[in-house]
Amino acid sequence: MDPVAIAASSEVIAEVGGVPEGEEPLPGLLDRLRDAGRRIALAPAAANGPVDPSRTDPISDPPIVILSAVPMHDVGGGSRATQLALEFVRRGYHVTYVAWYGTQESADLGLRFIHPHLEQVRADSFDPAGLIARVAGPGLVVVEIPASVYRSPVEALQTKDWTAVYDVIDDWSDPALGGEWYDADTEAWFAQAADHVIASAIDLANRMERMGVGAVLVPNAVNTDLFGRAADRELPHDFPEGDGPVFGYVGSLYGEWFDWEALNRVGAAFPDARVVVIGDNKAGHPMMPPNVSFLGLKAQFELPPYIQRFDVGLLPFAVSDMTHAVSPLKVYEYLASGVPVAAPPLRALDGLDGVSVDKDLVEAVRRALDGDRPDATSVINQHSWKERVTKIVDLAGVASTGESTSVRIVRRPATHYAKNARVVEA
Repeated sequence: MDPVAIAASSEVIAEVGGVPEGEEPLPGLLDRLRDAGRRIALAPAAANGPVDPSRTDPISDPPIVILSAVPMHDVGGGSRATQLALEFVRRGYHVTYVAWYGTQESADLGLRFIHPHLEQVRADSFDPAGLIARVAGPGLVVVEIPASVYRSPVEALQTKDWTAVYDVIDDWSDPALGGEWYDADTEAWFAQAADHVIASAIDLANRMERMGVGAVLVPNAVNTDLFGRAADRELPHDFPEGDGPVFGYVGSLYGEWFDWEALNRVGAAFPDARVVVIGDNKAGHPMMPPNVSFLGLKAQFELPPYIQRFDVGLLPFAVSDMTHAVSPLKVYEYLASGVPVAAPPLRALDGLDGVSVDKDLVEAVRRALDGDRPDATSVINQHSWKERVTKIVDLAGVASTGESTSVRIVRRPATHYAKNARVVEA
C-alpha cells in the first residue's frame, strides 16, 4: 500500500510522535498509526506507477535492531526482548523490533507500544538495506533467537560495521523449545559471528563455553517504571476474597517445566490461603484445590496491584536442565515489590536475597512466610533493566545521545467489522 495522503486529528498525530521527518514521511506515519492501534479507513486511488511503501524518513538516534521470536505484546508485554526494547528507547536509542512469529496467546489484550523511536515489523517485512540507508552510522543488532531467517539480516548489518550481540535466553537445542526450526550449525554460526555473546543464566553461559565461545552473564531484571513503586490501594476487581495469606504466581502456564503437582500441594497444604495464578491458561489445568484461583492473562502494567498483595511469590517449576537454564523474570518483579519468593533449587536463583528454595515447594513457602520481606530498594538498584542495558551497551560500545521519554503502552484491541461495514460505495 502506497499512502498518497493521510488525514488524522491533531490529537492522534501528537500521540504517535508527529509526522516523521524527510521527503517521504507518509509511509512512516502510516506505520506509527498502525503500531498505535488506530483505525484506518482507506480510500483507494489509481496507482501512478510502481508502488514502494518503504520508509525513508531519517533516523538520527543511535539505531538498535532486536531480532526476536514473538511480538512485543506477547505474554502481556513482559518478555525479555520487550523489556530490553523499552529500556533502549528510554535511554535515547532508536529501536527496530523484529518478530518472527505472531503471538501464541489465546486472548488479545490489544496492547500497543507507542513511541516515535520505536518501529515494530515482522521478519518477512524487515529490510536491512532500507534501514541502513536511513541511519547516520552503524548500530547494534541483538539476536534473541538463532533462527536461519535472521542470518541474512545479521550478515547485511555486520557488512556495514554494525555490532552483533547474540543474546542466549534459552537452550534452544531442547526440542520443547527449539522444535523443528532449531539447527545446531545455525546457532554455532550466530555464536561465532557475534561480536559479543551474552546469556541470561549461568547454565546458558556454560553451554556457550562448551561451544568455544565466551559469554557475559546478563540475567533478567525488573521494569522499575512499574514495580517497586508506592502500593496501589485499589483492590483489583477479580482478586479472590478472604483473610488468609496470598500466594501468587505470574507467568506462562504451559510446557514441561511447569509443576502442576507442586502448585496443587501448596493449595492443599495451606487451605486458608488464597493461591492466585495469573497467566494464559489456554491448555487448561489439572484439578486444583478450591483455594486456587486462575485470573487469566494480564498486561504487565496491570500486575503491580496484584503482586503487591502477595505474601509469597511462587515459582512452581519442575527441576530439570531446561529450568536450570531459565532466568525467571517474574522473580525480580516479586522481589522488587517486597515479596519473598518460594522456589525450587534452580542454579539461576543462587545468591538472590529474598528467595527461599527447597525441593518441596510447600517447605519453600513455609520458609518464605517465616523469613523477612526482601529489600525492594536494593533489588531495584541491583536488578533493573537500566543496569542490564548499561552492561550491554558498555560491552558493545554503542553510546546513546541522551535519555528519551518512556514508551507509552495502551490497551486498544483491534476492531473487526462485518463485511457490509468494511466497504463504502462512492
